[in-house]
Amino acid sequence: MLDSDIAAALGVPPPMPALTADIVPMIRAGMTAAAAGLQGTQLAEVRDFDADGVPVRLYRPTTEARLPLLVFLHGGGWMLGDLDTHDAMHRHIAARAGCAVLAVGYRLAPEHPFPAGLEDAAAAFTWARREAEALDCDSARIALGGESAGANLTAAIALRLRDADKPQPLFQLLVHPVTDMGFTLPSIDDVAAPGLTRDYLEACRDLYLGGGDIGDPLVSPLRATDHRGLAPAIVLTASEDPLRDDGECYARALVAAGVETLAMRLPGLPHGFLFLPIGIPAVGRSFDLVARLVGRYFANP
Repeated sequence: MLDSDIAAALGVPPPMPALTADIVPMIRAGMTAAAAGLQGTQLAEVRDFDADGVPVRLYRPTTEARLPLLVFLHGGGWMLGDLDTHDAMHRHIAARAGCAVLAVGYRLAPEHPFPAGLEDAAAAFTWARREAEALDCDSARIALGGESAGANLTAAIALRLRDADKPQPLFQLLVHPVTDMGFTLPSIDDVAAPGLTRDYLEACRDLYLGGGDIGDPLVSPLRATDHRGLAPAIVLTASEDPLRDDGECYARALVAAGVETLAMRLPGLPHGFLFLPIGIPAVGRSFDLVARLVGRYFANP
């Protein structure tokens, strides 16, 4: 059951027209308006950089220490979101986890279909590794994470690094990840979430892929034939999320492959809970949980 405070805050959303490329600008405007009402937190330093052509924003809760770095990829169905819409989210993670956070403004579909967003996210992670010391971050403690579409990109980058015989991130943080674009798992139909219907999810997928292959492991990481050798994973799913089974099946696949995995289903939370106002008690607790887990994994590499 959806947390009562969240249900009251969300209200009854208006019906949404069928998702097509021509209404994406309207949905983006809605996200921008929603983000304007989110309260961030003051940090010691917030700076924008160009990461080899990819816009990124670095958040530091203190300037007095060489901090571990979490490269974080926002969600939004691969077609929504930017450095400004998710600014509050990144501030809260940095402040509560006590680490530096590098947000990535990767290119969006449908203007830039797969693999454009993946290429940008991977380039930003490579840049972060190269420039960590210049950013006053600990080059030995760089992790990669994301929520929703960003978690999908995170999982894909880990697979790509493994296949290229390149070092893994210290750990991967996957918050309600999308891992199988076939959308065949039961929760897609069993969990009712206004706006996040099967039709909407399939439209997001189709706009992102632009004709690409659903079975490509860089699109559907769950379909990879081998999950061995990947970074330790934190997999957080939400009980009231149609994509819940995606994350939980991926966590089981990682465990079966011998990957150290911490998996948790968070009760009462919907998809996108990190984009909700932090003043809602259940949302504040979710940020605290993310912060504790990130802090623990950075402290015990």
